[in-house]
Amino acid sequence: MNHLVIGGWLTAMWVLLWGDVTPANILGGLVAAGTLLVVFPTRSTTPRQWFRPGATLRFAAYFAVKLIEANIVLAWEIVTPRNRIREGIVAISVKDCRPGLVTLVANAISLTPGTITIEVDPDREELYVHVLHLRDVEMVRHGLLRFRELALLAFGSPGAIAAHAADRAGQGGSADPGEDAR
Repeated sequence: MNHLVIGGWLTAMWVLLWGDVTPANILGGLVAAGTLLVVFPTRSTTPRQWFRPGATLRFAAYFAVKLIEANIVLAWEIVTPRNRIREGIVAISVKDCRPGLVTLVANAISLTPGTITIEVDPDREELYVHVLHLRDVEMVRHGLLRFRELALLAFGSPGAIAAHAADRAGQGGSADPGEDAR
């Protein structure tokens, strides 16, 4: 199935590049696509990627809200004379997350003004985030874990989602176990 999709796409690109939909161009595109697929076979070495549209919309909406909220807080910090910056580093667990999902969470956090991912520790399965306005560690951690949870629900494997749900059920629905402010 994957070869058919790639072959169809290559053929369509061939026809578009020629700018004319003719039987000769279509046949030429099929020959070119077939040749490319034989010479350069596609082998997927990455695990299956998951995509859930509803959960993706929730992730995008949460990201948009946090982005607007952080911009307002940061703008207020800039225009007011009083310095309310209280920096700190918070660690969150990225257990059950594939590397691509960790990258998504780290980038979403870093794109939000006032926070930046400073390290991913794959051995401890933790993400370290520098926070500019650290008033309450648990509140900040909860917001960061919400990013991870929404990304996991949108793009995580069913096994990772089940493991996350089991972890939450074992903790009474709280954040991740064994986490402390750093």
